[in-house]
Amino acid sequence: MAALERLAETQDILDRTEALAARQRHRVEQSRTQLLEKISRTQDEHSAVLAQHGAMLTEILSILRDANGPAR
Repeated sequence: MAALERLAETQDILDRTEALAARQRHRVEQSRTQLLEKISRTQDEHSAVLAQHGAMLTEILSILRDANGPAR
């Protein structure tokens, strides 16, 4: 009988361990998803800033070319 009780206890520990592992995997997946979303937003923001800077540089170059007159 003691062997059956120990087996039941071992199975209970295994079940609880598996449940904990499943919760941890779920948390890791949630964290991963949130991190990927944040990275994507950051990349989008950086792309927008780079595009703005590119447009400003193009405008500055155009102004400088106009101010210097025709190329020699």
